[in-house]
Amino acid sequence: MNAIINFQNQLEEQFLNTVDASNFSRLYMSHVDFFKENLLAGFQYYKFSERTARAQNPLQSFDDLTSYMAFYGLAHYQRMRHLLNMTQQQSQFSLDNPVKANIVDYGCGQGIATLAFIDHLLESKHHIAELDITLIEPSPIALRRAIYWIEKKAKAEDIKINITAHACTFDELAPDFLAKNAQGYPYIHFFSNILDMYHQGKVSLYALSQQIKQRVGQHFVFATSPDFYSGNIGFDKLHQLLMPRKTYVNHVEDIKIDEFRSYYQNPQTRPVSMRAYAIKL
Repeated sequence: MNAIINFQNQLEEQFLNTVDASNFSRLYMSHVDFFKENLLAGFQYYKFSERTARAQNPLQSFDDLTSYMAFYGLAHYQRMRHLLNMTQQQSQFSLDNPVKANIVDYGCGQGIATLAFIDHLLESKHHIAELDITLIEPSPIALRRAIYWIEKKAKAEDIKINITAHACTFDELAPDFLAKNAQGYPYIHFFSNILDMYHQGKVSLYALSQQIKQRVGQHFVFATSPDFYSGNIGFDKLHQLLMPRKTYVNHVEDIKIDEFRSYYQNPQTRPVSMRAYAIKL
């Protein structure tokens, strides 16, 4: 067993060191290329889906993490980028320049929402002075990758970051997990492809929403997911619990995303409906 664990750790280190995480497109395509070269031959999607409960359970292996990013990573990134761009264009949402912010990424997976936010700021010509980043993810190995990708991105762009990581569910968070924001930076809360699991009882929102509301300061919330009826219940519940002062976006929108599948040679573009949500408390 120890030999297997050591081999998996070595494989993870080798993979991380070969991926260019300074650019999300290159980061994503590294996963697609690795999947095609090393995982595709023995891959069966229905087994992946059963093993991970359609990717709703915490991912537990190198292969599943890599496959997940190859299949879904770019689409998740594109949804969040679309929401951030839309919110900036259609509302009064703004941050001071240079940007100092406290990011909280709930169910962060491999850090895609945070990476999308950093790219949004950079492409909007913001100078990023400092980001305090809180990552919450029940899968320790996914959390490790999130930290690694974000740190590599920050180093490439010369961004000062401080990361606090919680390998736990929302219910397992300490009551004061938001308390470290001594500088009074605005909070940017991300729920990327997580609220759609509320109706299954996999995500608890009441205690979390109370902790957010009790913390003094500016709070912005951004949430995305594919659009489907039962998945929208979590968005509606969070909106009810937070009672925002301003709603920037709260609707379903048709967009185009890029997805890779094992029967494709390269990612393919297709139209989808997404649930988009952005508010200020």
